[in-house]
Amino acid sequence: WDMVLSDISMPRRNGIELLAEVARQRPGVHRVLLTAHTIDEYIGELLKHELSCVLTKSVPFPVREVLDTVESLLSRNIFGIRRHIEPGTPVKRQAVRTHQDIIDLSEQVSSQVEGRRRIHLCTIMNEILTNAVYYGVRQEAGDRKETWTREFVLAESEAVIVETATDSQKFAISITDPGGHLERSTVLHWLHRQLERDENGLPVGIFDNHGRGFFISRSFSDRLSISIEKGKRCEVTLILYTGSPPLGEKPLVILEI
Repeated sequence: WDMVLSDISMPRRNGIELLAEVARQRPGVHRVLLTAHTIDEYIGELLKHELSCVLTKSVPFPVREVLDTVESLLSRNIFGIRRHIEPGTPVKRQAVRTHQDIIDLSEQVSSQVEGRRRIHLCTIMNEILTNAVYYGVRQEAGDRKETWTREFVLAESEAVIVETATDSQKFAISITDPGGHLERSTVLHWLHRQLERDENGLPVGIFDNHGRGFFISRSFSDRLSISIEKGKRCEVTLILYTGSPPLGEKPLVILEI
C-alpha cells in the first residue's frame, strides 16, 4: 500500500501507535491521521513518531480537504497556491530578494485585511519571510541573529516567492523558498515547545528567542499548511477565511516528499 489514513481514537491500539508501527515496517508509506479532538494534546506523541499530517473532523466533515491531501501526497504534487483556491482564481506573484522587500511585502499583503487582523498578519508575514530568507536561503544561525547582515541582494534563482489569491471563501498566501532546509521534525519541535507546559503552567519555550513563528502563524491563521521537498524547496501557506471558518479544531498539515 502507499498510504494509511487512520483515526486516532480506536479500541485496542490508537492511530498514533498504529502509524508508528507502519513506519517501522514500511518506512516509505505515507501516514495521515484523523481526529475530532484538539491536536495540541497529542503534539508530544506526534513529535516522537514524526507524524505531521493530522486532519480534523470539522463541521461539515472536510471531505474535500481529506481527498486533496491524499491526492497531493500520492501524486507528490504538494506545492502551489492553486491547491488551496477555487479554479480560475487570479494569483498575484512577487519576489523577495532584499531585507527591505521583507518589510515592504509584509505591509502590502497585510493591507488586504482589516482591523487587528491586519496587525497580526503583518507580524506573521515578517516572521515567515525572515525565516524563508535567512534560514531557508542564507542558512543563517537562529541563535546568532546579531551577526546577520541586512545588506544583501539574493540572486533571481534564490528569490523567495510570495503568491496571494482571494476566492469566494478565503484569502490565501503562499511563501516558497528554494532552500528546502526545513524539516517536519523541526516544526513539530518548536510547536511542542510552545504547547508543552512546565511546572508553573507556562510554555516551556516561553523564553525562546526563535522558533515561535510556526506556533504564532498556526494560532493566527484558519489553516496553516507546510510543504517540504528536502534540499529543493519549502512552502508555507496561510489560509484566512473571509466568512466563517469550518467549525472544529484546526488541522496540522506538514507534507514532505
